[in-house]
Amino acid sequence: MSRAVGGDAPVVLLVSSNGAGMGHLTRLLAYGRRLGTGLRPHIVSLSQAVPVVAAYDVPWEYLPSAQATGMDSGEWRWLFAERMREAVLRLRPAVLVFDGTHPYSGLDDAVAASPGTRAVWSRRAMWKPRHNSHQLSKVEWFDAVLEPGDLAAAADRGATVGTDAHRVGPVTLLDPEECSDRAGARIALGLPPDGPLALVSLGAGNINDTSDEVGAAVSALGARGVGVCVTQPSIAEQAGSRGDVHLVRRFPISQHLAAFDVAVAAAGYNSFHEHLRFGLPTLFVPNDETSLDDQVTRAEHAAARGWALSVRTLTGPAGDAAVDALLDRGPSLAEAARAADPGNGAADAAALLGELAGVVR
Repeated sequence: MSRAVGGDAPVVLLVSSNGAGMGHLTRLLAYGRRLGTGLRPHIVSLSQAVPVVAAYDVPWEYLPSAQATGMDSGEWRWLFAERMREAVLRLRPAVLVFDGTHPYSGLDDAVAASPGTRAVWSRRAMWKPRHNSHQLSKVEWFDAVLEPGDLAAAADRGATVGTDAHRVGPVTLLDPEECSDRAGARIALGLPPDGPLALVSLGAGNINDTSDEVGAAVSALGARGVGVCVTQPSIAEQAGSRGDVHLVRRFPISQHLAAFDVAVAAAGYNSFHEHLRFGLPTLFVPNDETSLDDQVTRAEHAAARGWALSVRTLTGPAGDAAVDALLDRGPSLAEAARAADPGNGAADAAALLGELAGVVR
């Protein structure tokens, strides 16, 4: 998964906002690892998870968010502007890519300090209706808008619909051929080689408390003889001595999705597309407390197309019925999702960045 790049190749500076999870950072890494040897990716991220990119031989820098520093917004904006200006003047990137839905003040001045740098806004769609439209005027800061596709795009009702953008297919970090088989995935994650297992991943808890939903999922699956794998240490600790609840901590978890028979997951961009693309039968429990990402519409579209199941809550009888349906119908739904996959748009995104940098692939 590593890449070798010449030290004098032009730099593509990949800047990720913080967000509630790792979606922005992972998407930029998906672009960066496909740039080819003619360009050097370099990541500056507000995510505390940024060290994971080192496994891909991509240099990185951590720029703490306002929340991480404890600064008020005015102080932090000044810090961000200074750090970005310094990075741009030091690296002189051929292209700067910002992935996020709210370009920070100071980014425009940093790009202006390096006249040879082309600026790209990588902007995921599926915004909640009537949200964030005021940010669209910042398109003037950029030479191009890159929109990673969404399998639920036909149901999109947000402000980006119909705007000018270079649209590519849905983006995932990995392609199917890079993923482990079932036996290898279970070995890599330290899981039992036999027996049914479910991945329960309902978000990092940075947006709202999902513990009730996770508890309902663990109970419903356990009652049906399915072992449960969770991604949060606190949940694993709450499960106590139950031998059928396992903690899995691996990046990228998508490489090892074959370890699981089914999943109960939030409908964020990354997990949604990874699960559908890699054929993991999934019951989506969309988080409606996100500030912008329209997870409900995304999940309900997948259910309407027969690619997955969707339920608003797992607490109560509806949750039990949904888990029963997942175990019964999940494999056929996952097969339909794989058949509808248009392919990974990450390579096309990288090709656009190469063109803007003046490097022909």
